[in-house]
Amino acid sequence: MRFSTLASAAITTVTAAQFAYAADHYDYVVVGGGNAGLVVAERLTEDSNISVLVLEAGLDYNSDFNVTYLSVPGLDLTVTGGSMVDWNYTTVPQEHLANRQVAYPRGYVIGGSSSTNFMAYTRGSAAPYDEWAAIGNEGWGWNDVYPYFKKSCKFTPPLANQSYIPYEASVYAGEGPLSVTFGHYIEPISVYFADALTNKTGPNLEMKETNDGAPIGVGYLATTVKPADSTRDSSWTSFGVEASSRSNFKVQTHSLASRILFSDTKSNGNLVATGVEYTDSTGATQTAYADKEVVLTAGAFGSPQLLMVSGVGPSQQLQGNGIDVLVDLPGVGQNLLDHLFFGPVYEVTNNITTAGQFSNNVTLYQEYMAEWKFGEGELSGAISSMSAWERVPDDFLDSIGATELKNLREDWNHLQLEVIAGGSVPSGKAGNYVSPAAVLSYPFSKGNVTIVSASTKDKPLVQPNWLSSEIDQKLAVWAFKQVREVMLGDTMAPIVLGEAYPGLDVTSDEDILAAIAAVAHPIYQASGTCAMKAEADGGVVDSKLVVYGTQNVRVADASIFPIITSANTMAPVYMVAEKAADLIKADQ
Repeated sequence: MRFSTLASAAITTVTAAQFAYAADHYDYVVVGGGNAGLVVAERLTEDSNISVLVLEAGLDYNSDFNVTYLSVPGLDLTVTGGSMVDWNYTTVPQEHLANRQVAYPRGYVIGGSSSTNFMAYTRGSAAPYDEWAAIGNEGWGWNDVYPYFKKSCKFTPPLANQSYIPYEASVYAGEGPLSVTFGHYIEPISVYFADALTNKTGPNLEMKETNDGAPIGVGYLATTVKPADSTRDSSWTSFGVEASSRSNFKVQTHSLASRILFSDTKSNGNLVATGVEYTDSTGATQTAYADKEVVLTAGAFGSPQLLMVSGVGPSQQLQGNGIDVLVDLPGVGQNLLDHLFFGPVYEVTNNITTAGQFSNNVTLYQEYMAEWKFGEGELSGAISSMSAWERVPDDFLDSIGATELKNLREDWNHLQLEVIAGGSVPSGKAGNYVSPAAVLSYPFSKGNVTIVSASTKDKPLVQPNWLSSEIDQKLAVWAFKQVREVMLGDTMAPIVLGEAYPGLDVTSDEDILAAIAAVAHPIYQASGTCAMKAEADGGVVDSKLVVYGTQNVRVADASIFPIITSANTMAPVYMVAEKAADLIKADQ
């Protein structure tokens, strides 16, 4: 069976004895074997003279859980949150989301969140990357990063019977190990919603290829799925497996980094990292020495936390937790940004397939699994199959004082629209539900990540501050109304039975905002907490991703985004990792 094949390739650790280096010494120690870390390690170990150790806190694919859940695209909801492969982060109470503490899933497994997410491969608008360059990050404009996007991809066109999917193969053309294609099953609700968004009586958006840097329009989602067997392709099953036969590549799971070790002697006034202290699977404290660099790829929560417990961060916060301040760097943990997801819930006719149908019906689930084994059926595609990107009319932006949004470059979308083939209502009432939603692409609400102790075993406090901005609130209400209008339009009429949440009696802006606050959640794209910008502006890393005040510590994950990208962040993180590897090689 496919599962045994996947498991046997799952985690190949290379013993230290195979290295021609001193015990526990490596050229590079990469902290975090997720979306970015395995890319950096794979690219560096293409040089047989370079050794890399990847420390991953989470599980490997041989651990005691059903690998099926990771490999089957249509089961993505089962590993998104609350499972043993989830870090189980929770935000602090959100004042503007009805004081809810919101679950914030992160992949606690080799491959990180690329092993547990919805597999959406989207790059967003070219404009944010050009803005990254404009604020002082030379080499990070769209034309600079576009080749790195393509470098990872191994693209397969849609099936012959999916001629309705617009795509441009040259946008993806690369020779990388990561499979990018379109799911063999496109959710029917996605087809209806896409048609409704292109309707001239509705938003009248264009159906198009959306990964070309000009996404405004509607597109079916490219996904990181292997077309040969319709299994998820994570950073482990692509880059990690590619590198696992190399004797200079080593991965250790169940290994939680506890602090970066620094030399007592500075170089040109900068700290020099000597290695990483970590706790292994037995609970023992170990040290991995980095003869060249330490590279942090632990994500928007883990990377700033590790810097802070190691003495690099806001001095007041460090001192308050009994940590010696080695570099007072106020920006560490600040500038937290994410895309907020919200919308009404609709009950639809039973001919519209949803996750709720098979999750509550063992017989149907078994039928779908049987189809999937042949690469077909409901489970061969992600639970979300399309997205749209749009700008909000200038007159509305003028009415709410959103001049900054209005002045964004014309290819920079304000909103992302999508639909999930599943859903629930607060009352718990059973039904065949779908969840159309809007996403704020350019949020003004910013948050932070703060530590509560000097130990990485204690999760940091995650404070996104969602909807703290009045502009975000007003834009959310406008977007909610638009989604409702689309769902109640003529295109959707044949399948929509009614609005299950919040109900059509909820019409005032105040009541709609309250309804949003009661159910809104992130789409798990935290970024910005080790921002790549000038230190004086709250930056943490320079344009080479080197942490200020150090000479051999870099960060290469979503935390370096100075401005959040305008779409899902998985593809941009692959790009950052690809570019980071080249930056590191250039400094060898």
